[in-house]
Amino acid sequence: MQQYLLSLLIFTPLIAALIALFIPSALERFFRILALITSLVQVLVLAQVMIHYEPSLSLQFAEQKPWISLDLGTWGILKAEYFVAIDGLNILFVCLTVGIMLIAGLSSWSIRKNVKGYFVLLLILNAAIMGAFTALDFLLFYLFFEFMLLPMFFLIGMWGGPGREYASIKFFLYTLLGSIFILIVLIGLYLSVQDPGHAESVVHTFNLLQMSNPENYIGDSIFDPAKPWMIGFMTARQWGFWLLFVGFAIKLPMVPLHTWLPDAHVEAPTPVSVVLAALLLKIGGYGLMRIAFPVFPEAALTFSWLIGLFGVINECHGQQRSQKANCLFFRFPYGICTAGACFPYNGRYNRICLSDVQSWHHFSTSLFNSRRFIRPYA
Repeated sequence: MQQYLLSLLIFTPLIAALIALFIPSALERFFRILALITSLVQVLVLAQVMIHYEPSLSLQFAEQKPWISLDLGTWGILKAEYFVAIDGLNILFVCLTVGIMLIAGLSSWSIRKNVKGYFVLLLILNAAIMGAFTALDFLLFYLFFEFMLLPMFFLIGMWGGPGREYASIKFFLYTLLGSIFILIVLIGLYLSVQDPGHAESVVHTFNLLQMSNPENYIGDSIFDPAKPWMIGFMTARQWGFWLLFVGFAIKLPMVPLHTWLPDAHVEAPTPVSVVLAALLLKIGGYGLMRIAFPVFPEAALTFSWLIGLFGVINECHGQQRSQKANCLFFRFPYGICTAGACFPYNGRYNRICLSDVQSWHHFSTSLFNSRRFIRPYA
């Protein structure tokens, strides 16, 4: 049973959302109770995970099943897996997701407009966030990452404040731009990485663990660490790192890619603002730690000084803008921007320890921001 605990965390909200679709809209109380029961089930499953979790081990509760296998002829064999697991990097985010979604569900009981649609979207968002934090297959991660976009777009656009249309469209366009950058790198990695378990044929894989191993790259491929392609004044691997960095920096968000955040926070309903501040923004930082830094470590090391500079600029800008805000509610989006200050990635430090520090940083800011947002605003 333990090997399916992560799937229960991911798919329980999806099953609940599917059930809700067949319930008449007039039964508003049913949707509130269904969301609460779903969150309580996730709490019980998470308790089982934490009881059996061993901090001294690496990947735990791993579920790795074949998902997609397509023979593309001269392009090789496309292989994607349903690969989810927990380790020291994402365990805090999984706990955070369960707790915050429980809080968001309870605080949504005051919603009166289209209750059925609201809770269905909230449950879908719950599943997408949980999947993104646990996926170790790049294609699976990307699908969960994109799956968060539409529920959040409609939650802001339909239940938000007076400027909800502008805020939701701005959020959608910014996030879509970042997703395109990430997709470009995903395709390049697909063409460059092969599964070492299939020596008789070229089997391309999206496994993030294998992407982090230089020995799994095809010789003379675009992202081959031994002989990377030169594109202009940088190598292809350096371009790949920056595309990932910008894609995740938009979600983080980092200055100057942060302008969608104040509008989205102000216009979104309070429970959605909680989810946005405590969870969705953290996926940007998590993506950097899970994908960008391990897959392109030499590029991250080369530009560590620039990443640190971006962090300082982000911190200063967020503090300055939050001090000028004339309303406490408007201060939080800019205050949250300071969380976009990335730690410089330096090879002299232990990468796992640095990731743990960043995880605790995002975890603590999420708890603080969610506590501040849970109050009525005029």
